[in-house]
Amino acid sequence: MTTSIKPVRVSGQLFWSNWMGEFNTKFNEDNKKFECSIGMLSDAAAKALEELNIKIKNKPEQGKFIVGKSMYKFEPVDEEGNPVDIKSIGNGTKCVALVSSYKHKMSAAHGYAPSIKKIIITELVKYNSDKELSEEEDEYIL
Repeated sequence: MTTSIKPVRVSGQLFWSNWMGEFNTKFNEDNKKFECSIGMLSDAAAKALEELNIKIKNKPEQGKFIVGKSMYKFEPVDEEGNPVDIKSIGNGTKCVALVSSYKHKMSAAHGYAPSIKKIIITELVKYNSDKELSEEEDEYIL
């Protein structure tokens, strides 16, 4: 059922990185997969991924993006190959990823699924929960 395709290297930014190391059960309590969202993909990166039959999503806050899902935790590394703690990765962290695709039972309707083979952090934006809280509070200031 699965047909793997030769991977391509793309650069982008990571979003919602905490789901790379824990299940996102916010919308589906039965979710048993880890997720990696890579956004702010360039037109060239999006084109290369489309050539792998991956449908590119688009949101203003993430630009062109993909979401890779896996039954195994993602293991990001720095440029020297050292592990990077997922909990330290904030939105907008720049990365280079090795991405391939595979065919699945819903490919006809949704395209092939992205398979993120490797994530290299090139510019870490430290996750800061205090910043997120203060930004939320700012919206209530009149």
